[in-house]
Amino acid sequence: MSYESSYSSARNRYYNACSEINRCENRISELKTQRQQKINQINQLKTDIKNHQEALESVTQIIRNEESLNAGFLGITNKTSDATDNFCGMVISSDVTNKNLTEVYNCETTRTKSTLTNIFDNLRAKKNELTNKITDLQNQLRTAESELQDIESAIRTTELSLQEWKRVKSNASLDMAYYRRKMNEESAS
Repeated sequence: MSYESSYSSARNRYYNACSEINRCENRISELKTQRQQKINQINQLKTDIKNHQEALESVTQIIRNEESLNAGFLGITNKTSDATDNFCGMVISSDVTNKNLTEVYNCETTRTKSTLTNIFDNLRAKKNELTNKITDLQNQLRTAESELQDIESAIRTTELSLQEWKRVKSNASLDMAYYRRKMNEESAS
C-alpha cells in the first residue's frame, strides 16, 4: 500500500469526520433550542395548573357557602312570613286594606331563589370544567416532561457521537501528517 493512498484514505476520514462534527453540532444546537422551548412549555403548564387550582379552590370555597346562603334566604322568607302575620294583625285593627306580604314578594322571592340556584349550578359546572382542565394540563405536563427527557437523552447521545467524531478527526489528522511526512521523505530520497 502506497503512502499516497493511505494519505488519501486518512484525508477522506478527516473530511468525513469534519462533516459529521458539523452535523452533530447543528443537531445539538437544534436539540438545545427544542429543550428551551420544552422548558418554557413546562413552565407555562405549571403556571396554568397553579392558576386553575387557585380558581378551583375559590369556586369550591364559594360552593361551600351555598348551605349558609340558603339558610339565610330561608330565614328571610320566614321573617317575611312573620311580618305578614304581624301586618295582618295591625290591619285588622284599622281601616287599611289587608295585603299578604308573602304574596306581594312571592315573585321577587322566587326569582331570587331561582337566580341563586342558577349561580350555584353554574359554579358547580365551572368547578367540573376546572377539574377537567387541571387533569388535561397535568397530562400535558407529564407528556412535556417525558419529551424533555427524550430531548436530554438525544443531546447526550449526540454529544457522545460528537466526541467520537472529534477523536476520528484527530486520528485522521495525525495519520495525514504521518503519511505526508513519509511521502516527503520518499520524494527527497
